[in-house]
Parts: sequence; structure tokens; C-alpha cells
Amino acid sequence: MRMMCRPVTAALLVAGAAGLAEADNSAGASETIKTALARNSGGKVNPDSVAPTPVPGIYEVVSDRAVFYVDATGRFAFVDGRLVDTVEKQDLTQLRLDRLSAIPFAELPIDLAIKTVRGNGSRRLAVFEDPACPACRSLQPTLTALDDVTIYTFTYPVVSSDSIPAAVGTWCGSDHQADQWRAYMEGAPAPRQIEPHCEPAMDRVRRIVEFGRHHGIRNTPTLVLADGRRVVGAISGPELEEALTRAAEGTGK
Repeated sequence: MRMMCRPVTAALLVAGAAGLAEADNSAGASETIKTALARNSGGKVNPDSVAPTPVPGIYEVVSDRAVFYVDATGRFAFVDGRLVDTVEKQDLTQLRLDRLSAIPFAELPIDLAIKTVRGNGSRRLAVFEDPACPACRSLQPTLTALDDVTIYTFTYPVVSSDSIPAAVGTWCGSDHQADQWRAYMEGAPAPRQIEPHCEPAMDRVRRIVEFGRHHGIRNTPTLVLADGRRVVGAISGPELEEALTRAAEGTGK
């Protein structure tokens, strides 16, 4: 009977060849990733090392003591828990979050808002704000400077209970809600209590707060653009102008 050692030898040769192929593939992928990252970042990212991880197709990149992860093409990176397209320079995680948090403009209860029209009013913006919110107050000059815009302001007293009488009082017994609310936003003293005859105004404010809570509006100011995207926090004038224009284009208006 012949001893048959060929299959074992062949297996070892195949295993060895596979190991070399994997090493070659890994080295090739590392160089591809280094080149792609340097190109896509305009030379700002030059990896010190690129190595495979236990996750197939995902590579560890070390660059100037920072560690992040990329796919085999070097185009898509995981940075600080976010997925980034290095070619389009887009935070894909943020884009997804924006879509998930969007509020279709048509669903806003604009009948409950203070409506202000400037210029031709072609661009639309909704603002949820509270007089007790410093960021809301700091945003007022930016909002006042806007032109060709329709602003729907929602009296949203969720930062402090002291703001509730101001919100209710704005809608109670006054035909100049915009001026009254603006005065509170600019620091005018607010009433300390709600007048007994202001129940209808109280109901309006209650409905606004219920809408905001239902849609997860937890911070002020919260801005809703015409395309439904929400912006949380104060924003600079140039940034808001760009956002308004982009939103109008996105809605075909």
C-alpha cells in the first residue's frame, strides 16, 4: 500500500499560498486606502498606518494619533461614531438624523402661530422660542434682519414656567401679538400670572406645547425650514440665509 502524502503537502501549499494572497490583498488595500484618504482630504489626512480589523472589509486608520475606521475603498469613514462620505464631504449620519427629525411644513399648526411677512414673503420659516431662553433672545437680531420671508413664531414656554403668563398674555386681549411677543423676547417684564379671562389663549398655548412635545421639540430655539428640516439652537445670519435658500429650492419654491 502506498503512502499518500500528496494531499497533505498540497493542502499546506494551498494554505501557504492563501496566506500570502491575503497578505498581498491586505497590503494592497492599505495602500489604496492611504492614497484615497490623502486625495479625498486634499492632503490633510496622511495615515501613519492602515490595518485590517476583525470586521471584514473594515480597516483601522491611525493618523497623527487619531484612530478611525474606513471601508476598503477609503471613501466611507467611521469618525466619532458617524459615517462620513469623504468624497462628497458629507456626514451621512447627520443627514439621516435630519430626515428622521424633519417636520413636514404642511403639518405645522400655523393657525396657532404669530405670522410675520417681510418683503415678498417667499421663503418660509417656523420658530419655536421662549423668552427665558438666552439663545432665543440672541437669535432675534438675525430673525429681524431677514427679508423676503414669512416667519411663523410659536410661543413655546418650556424653558421656564415663568414664561407661560407671557405666552398666554401675548394672545389674550391684544391685536398686536407680534409686537407684544417681540417685547418679551427683548427683555420686557412679563406678567406674573394669567388673567382669568384668558382661558382661550391658554388653550392655544397648550396646543402649541402639545404639538412640540409630540414632535420631540425639546430645546429652544428650534427652527423648521420649508423642506421640513429642523435646526436646533442659535444660528448665524449667513448660515440661516443659506439654509432658507436651500430649503426653498428643495421644495421647488
